[in-house]
Amino acid sequence: MFVKFQLRPILRPLLIFLFLMSFYQVLVSGGVLPASEGVSLIQNNIVKAQRYVYQDDSDLKMVMVGSSLAANLNIKDIGEGVKSIALGGGASQTGLEIVKRSKSKPPIVLVEINDTIVRKIDTELIDSLYHPIFYWLRQYLPMMREEYRPISIFVDYFKNRSKQNQKMTREALDRLEGRNLTPELSQKAIQSIVDIQSQPLSEQDAENIKKEAEFIKSQLAEINKKSGAKVVLFDIPQESRVNAAIRKKQVQELAKKLFPPERFEWLPPPKEREWRTNDGVHLIRSDARDFAEFLRDKLLSKVAAGSLGTAPRKESL
Repeated sequence: MFVKFQLRPILRPLLIFLFLMSFYQVLVSGGVLPASEGVSLIQNNIVKAQRYVYQDDSDLKMVMVGSSLAANLNIKDIGEGVKSIALGGGASQTGLEIVKRSKSKPPIVLVEINDTIVRKIDTELIDSLYHPIFYWLRQYLPMMREEYRPISIFVDYFKNRSKQNQKMTREALDRLEGRNLTPELSQKAIQSIVDIQSQPLSEQDAENIKKEAEFIKSQLAEINKKSGAKVVLFDIPQESRVNAAIRKKQVQELAKKLFPPERFEWLPPPKEREWRTNDGVHLIRSDARDFAEFLRDKLLSKVAAGSLGTAPRKESL
């Protein structure tokens, strides 16, 4: 009697809670509630990572890993079957670790290699993805994933409504980018990056890059052993003033020594042109689209033609 008396006050709230949770899961599974991209940089990173780990990968053709430079590219501009684990404020090591631990077997792994690799792997994110209890829950109960948090869906709903009320052509959106709206602020931001890149690469930074490069090599070896994926290394073009700076050139030279083209395949650079950014490093919308289309032509066309090799060594693109 004593136990029964104690359970009675919480039984009704518990049943209501279970009903609401079940109803929410039905709405998610039925596609009634649209998934959110995240309302912050950190949440957006978590959403990307969870989607790669927990969602279907039957049509996967390529996965891209890297930092915010690669995250700035719209995978829809690259093509179908492309997934991105390029994380804002992050580095390629985190994405590679997710690819390594995941069950998926992408034909191509596109890896951003530049000075962002000094940021190291995000162990907190990795641990959260593969927590033994939450991994199972997120796998079979999508409502437990970051993209279905109620507040995120709520915020995304109003964002999308605002966009629908301000429908614009792609060309109009390109014209209204930040660089055109605030050219003075853009130039100040670009000059700040140029000043930083004009300082020679320090010995400590060089050592850190070397250390992380060795870690990346071990990740690539495990990924290739597991799936036979073709690994392609790449960097993203920036402002010409930034590309010409001494530190930028030193990092590029060091990267080619650490990942020699005789052993690792590098994406050939696109044709020379003036690449535009708002801040010196992140391509503006139209230029990011051009680079994404360059990736599509150089890589996905090989998959479609069935002529893509699986060895991670240098091949002609």
